[in-house]
Amino acid sequence: MRHEERLQMLWAVSFIISGVVFGLAFWFTPIIGFLAVLGYIILYVGLAFAFLMVFRGMATLNIELMDALKTRKKELEEMKRAVEKKYYKKKIDEETFKKLMQDYEEKLTEIEVKINNLKRI
Repeated sequence: MRHEERLQMLWAVSFIISGVVFGLAFWFTPIIGFLAVLGYIILYVGLAFAFLMVFRGMATLNIELMDALKTRKKELEEMKRAVEKKYYKKKIDEETFKKLMQDYEEKLTEIEVKINNLKRI
């Protein structure tokens, strides 16, 4: 389970548990029920705000990571073009060219998979 999914589960479970406790407190102690209502409203607002901040921070990290991956992808593509130019000018042999191109393609594929995974989030 991913970190985001764990946080969402924690959030959901905390709301369910606090709702059950709220219901029991209101049911068994109607006099104190009003104070319990106020306390749980404060608790819900606090939890919602805390998790909102966590999720917002995670979204910012994902955007920064996506930008870094896109930058790295552009760098690799430029390096790949530079190797192609060297090969066409006969500065490197065919075996070296093939090995370098294979390495660049593997790295580019890996980065594209990471970018696609981040887009799904």
